[in-house]
Amino acid sequence: MKKGMRKMWVFFKDLLLVSVGMGIGVVLMCILQVGKDADNVMNELKENKESEEQ
Repeated sequence: MKKGMRKMWVFFKDLLLVSVGMGIGVVLMCILQVGKDADNVMNELKENKESEEQ
């Protein structure tokens, strides 16, 4: 393989890895945000239920 082609291949491989890493990071942040929102909703429902019982 020519030296120029090898450098180009390494560049595209690194670009692909960085893109995949960023995608995984975004998905993970979205999952964590949804979990946090779900916890907040569950706490609100629990507080409402407790206040209705009293």
